[in-house]
Amino acid sequence: MGTSLPRHLTTYLSHQITYLSTCRPLSISQGNAIRALKLAISSIDPSTPEAEAKAFLGEFIDSFIREKITVADQVIASSAAQKIQDGDVIVTFAGSSIVKQTLLLAHKQGKKFRVSIIDSRPLFEGKSLARTLATAGLDVQYSLVHGISHAIKAASKVFLGAHAMTSNGRLYSRVGTALVAMSAKERAGGVEVPVIVCCETVKFTDRVALDSIVVNEIADADELITAEPMQQLTGLPDPAAVTASAADAKKGGGGGGGGKSAAAAAAAAANAAAESNTLAQSVSSPLTGWKESANLQLLNIMYDVTPAEYVDMVVTEMGSLPPSAVPIVHRMSTNL
Repeated sequence: MGTSLPRHLTTYLSHQITYLSTCRPLSISQGNAIRALKLAISSIDPSTPEAEAKAFLGEFIDSFIREKITVADQVIASSAAQKIQDGDVIVTFAGSSIVKQTLLLAHKQGKKFRVSIIDSRPLFEGKSLARTLATAGLDVQYSLVHGISHAIKAASKVFLGAHAMTSNGRLYSRVGTALVAMSAKERAGGVEVPVIVCCETVKFTDRVALDSIVVNEIADADELITAEPMQQLTGLPDPAAVTASAADAKKGGGGGGGGKSAAAAAAAAANAAAESNTLAQSVSSPLTGWKESANLQLLNIMYDVTPAEYVDMVVTEMGSLPPSAVPIVHRMSTNL
């Protein structure tokens, strides 16, 4: 009694939004969605019946998801896929969902091209993308970021996803993206590789980003530590144990007790392999216990900023545009 949905719903929503932001910093797209929802709530006439107001908000939310995310991704993928030609070598970084959708669509259209995925630790998002594309039948090459010079050498286009596009035309995306874009523009031989960013307008922001230090998301530093020791994955016996076994067998092969010596050598080899495995498991990362060192800090940032001059085109649901047009399109899409 005495409550009105347009006047009081935002108060209840604020508690939920605060909880979400304490769990993890809100993304640019989340902030834009929240502002759009609050604007829709404020536009409802206070005299509107509650059931009608709820129906209006439910329809608005469904429409927002459909237009700004679902259909937007389909339009972007269709537009970006047109830029892929037969014989292209497409380089991408990490595991953008819209880039994955674009590559799968181009492959479905019958285009013959190769994909080179560059990945980095600790998230290794590119592994999932590589597995999906390879399963779909694409020719995929996977490498970590330290092999970028080799991967970019044969590239004809670079497709990147985005966490956000800022008002000064800079790309805010997964850390390592700036290195890939810079490598494409500074490739040996002087031939630049076009860098194409696929980004929905809901990820546009009026904020200005100059670097990735002032505003960023800090992930758990312990993710940078290699917790699991290196292990032999081939299933073959340890070479050192095999050598020792062969030497022991040769020594004991001259007498009648050769069979016993061979059995003893095999047992010794098994014991050596077990000891080797135990030793490997006891070896930990050099960074283990880093918190105890007063002059050592680990920084695990989630995003970096790519300068606008390293981006040739931004493909959105409203068309393909240069980075300098981001603030204009943002004002048009938000109507704020």
